[in-house]
Amino acid sequence: MRTLYLIRHACPAVEGVLLGQSDPPLSDQGREDARRAFSGLDVQRVYSSPLRRARETAVFLRSTAEVTVLNDLAEISLGAWDGKCWEEVQRADPALANRKSEDWFGVTPPDGESWSTFTKRVLSALDHVRCGPMPAAIVAHWVVNSVIAANLLGSPPTHFQQAYCEVMEFDV
Repeated sequence: MRTLYLIRHACPAVEGVLLGQSDPPLSDQGREDARRAFSGLDVQRVYSSPLRRARETAVFLRSTAEVTVLNDLAEISLGAWDGKCWEEVQRADPALANRKSEDWFGVTPPDGESWSTFTKRVLSALDHVRCGPMPAAIVAHWVVNSVIAANLLGSPPTHFQQAYCEVMEFDV
């Protein structure tokens, strides 16, 4: 069986903002949660987003393999909105924030990444992972993992839910 574990990074030190590609470390609680979460999970290859919160989480997996960083697993770039809370976004440009709320996938933040560009790069990373040794683990982000799960399950990414450190198993 070709098993892929899809893992969301542990809790970051910064919460309450649109993280996007901002790069905070894990919180102390996040490190502790990651330390406990992955006992017994053994994989041949670990793939990680290049963002610190994912890389720090990936090191807690018990694996004989080194962590392979794939840039295409980085969270979606929200451009000028990275690291801001939603209230800041609304104050800066209420009309754009409203349009984004009404069409999350169709409206791109200033200097951000379009949904179509993002999904193409994430699915390119998934193709790379599928060609590698299994079982494997991907340690990434909620939006990245929503695209991967939607592809593997044939369901829309809007139905996806995953907690910090949650491990989902797929037969690929």
